Amino acid sequence: MEMSVSTVRKLADARSFERGERYFAAGQVRRVTVDGSTVNATVDGTRTYRVRLDVTPKGLRGHCSCPYGADGVFCKHCVAASLAWLEQGGEVGEPRSKPLSDKRLRLFLRGCDQEWLIEQLMTVAKSDRVLRARLAVAAGQENAFDDRDIRDRLERAIDIPDFIDYAGAYGYFMHVADALDEVELLIDAGFPDAAITLAEYALELLESSAERVDDSDGGLSEAIARAEEIHLAACEAGSPDPVELAERLVTCAVSSGYEMFLDVLPAYEEVLGSAGLARYRELVEQAWRKLPPKKPNDYSARRFVISHLMENLAESSDGADGLIEVLARDVTSAYDVLRIAERLCADDRDDEALTWLERGLANFDPDFRLRDLAADIHLRAGRRDLAGEMLWASFTDRPSLESFRALRQATAEGFPPWRERALAFLAEAPPATGSWSPGRSTLVEILLADDEIDAAWQAAVDGGCSEGLWLRLARARAASHPADAIPILLRAADRAIELRNRDSYQAAARLLAEARGLFARCDRDGAFCDHMAAVRDAHRTRWALRQELDWAHLP
Repeated sequence: MEMSVSTVRKLADARSFERGERYFAAGQVRRVTVDGSTVNATVDGTRTYRVRLDVTPKGLRGHCSCPYGADGVFCKHCVAASLAWLEQGGEVGEPRSKPLSDKRLRLFLRGCDQEWLIEQLMTVAKSDRVLRARLAVAAGQENAFDDRDIRDRLERAIDIPDFIDYAGAYGYFMHVADALDEVELLIDAGFPDAAITLAEYALELLESSAERVDDSDGGLSEAIARAEEIHLAACEAGSPDPVELAERLVTCAVSSGYEMFLDVLPAYEEVLGSAGLARYRELVEQAWRKLPPKKPNDYSARRFVISHLMENLAESSDGADGLIEVLARDVTSAYDVLRIAERLCADDRDDEALTWLERGLANFDPDFRLRDLAADIHLRAGRRDLAGEMLWASFTDRPSLESFRALRQATAEGFPPWRERALAFLAEAPPATGSWSPGRSTLVEILLADDEIDAAWQAAVDGGCSEGLWLRLARARAASHPADAIPILLRAADRAIELRNRDSYQAAARLLAEARGLFARCDRDGAFCDHMAAVRDAHRTRWALRQELDWAHLP
C-alpha cells in the first residue's frame, strides 16, 4: 500500500495531526531507522517518546510510549515520526521472516561439524564477556568474570557531568534501566556475586548523580528501587559473606540521602542468616543509642533513617511491643503519639491506644488525626456520644465536607441536632473579601451535597464562595433558574481565556457552549450572539481560541 501524508492524516484526528506537523517542522523527531517493515523513531515532547510504525499490506499502524499511544491511538508523536519517515523517502525493506524454532535449531546443531561449532562459539565469545566467562568457569577457571565492560556501561548511563532537565530526564532514566537490565542478566548467567557488586556500584553512581537530573516524575526513586531488587535477587542466588553484607547494608542506609536499603527486613533475613542478622542488629542499635534526645520539630534525615531501621528491626523481632518501645523513647509531637496508637489499634488493643491518644491531646496542640482515631475507638465500643464530641472538635477546627460527613456517620440517628449546630457555625464564617477568599464555601458545599440548592445559592450570595464552587452551584441552579447561572458561566469562560493556552481555550469553548443553551432557555439567543461577537472581537489575534470556538460551532 502506498503511503503519503494523506494516509497519515486519515489515521489521526485533526488536532493530533496539526500538533504532529508542528513537532516534525520543529525538528523534534530523531533517529528514524528502518528495520524490515518496521520504522522506529524517538520524538522529543514534554519528554522523549519511542515510536514504532509497522507498515503492513493493509496500511500503517503506530505504537507510542506516550499515554495515548499506549491506548492504541495514532497520536501526535506517531504523526511526527510518520512525516519524518516520509520525508526520507517512505521506504521499507522486506518483512522479516519468522524465527526458526528452538526444536529445529537443535536438530540442525546436532548434525553440525564439531570444529565448525567451536569456531562459531569462540567468535561469539569474543564480543560477549558473559558467555566467555561461563565457558571459562566450565573449563575450571576461578574468578573468570571480568565486570569492566558492565561497569563502564553503568558509568556511561548514570554518571553525568551536566544537569539534565525535565525534557531529557525520561531518556536518561531509560538508559539507566537498560544498564541495570545488563546487571540483572548476570544472575541467571551464573554470576550473582558479580551482580551484587555491580548493583551496589549502580546505587553509588545514582547517589552521586541524583542532584544533576530533574526528578519531577520520580525516575530516580524507580531506578533506586530497581537496583535494590536486583541486589536482593543476586544475594539470594549468590553467596555473599553475611556479616560483610550486613555492614554494607547499614552503612549504605545511614549514609545515603535517598533512603537506600531502608526496608531490608524481612526480605534479607534468610540471606543474612543468624550471623548477619546479629551484626545488622548490633550496628543499628549502636547508631540508635548514639542519637541525641529528640527535640520538637527535629526532622533530620539521619535521625529519620536510623529510627526507621530500628523500628523495622524491633517489629520484626518483637512485634508491636518492640516497635512501641522504640517509638515511646522519643515522643515529642502528636504524630509520634498517633503512630503508637495506630499500631496498638492494629493489634486490637484499643484501650491502650485510647490512653495514648488522651495523653497526646492533653500534651500537644490539638490534632484532628488524634481525635479522629479516638472517635473510631469510641464507635467500635458503641460510645457514639463521645465519638460525636471528638468529631465536633475536629469539625470546628477544620470545617469541611469530609469532617461534616464523618460527624454524620458517627452520630447516625442522633445527627439532626449536630447538623443544625454545624450549619449555624458555618453561617457565622466571614463573607468573602476577594476572588481568592473562601467565604462560606464549606456551607455551600454541604448544602449542595444535601441537594438544598436554593439554600446553597443564598449562602453563596450572602457570604461568597470559591470560584470552582460558584461554577458547580451555577450548574445546579440552572435547572430552575437558568438566568442566574449565565453570568457565572460567562465569567468562568473569560477567566479560562485569560490563561492563554490550548487547554484553557477548549475549556472556555465548552463553557460558552453550555451558556448558549441557557440563553436559549431564556429566549435570549440574540444576546448570546452579541456576547460571542464581543468575545471574538476582543480576542481577534488569538487564532487558537478562534479555532476552538469554530470547532465548538459557536457563532
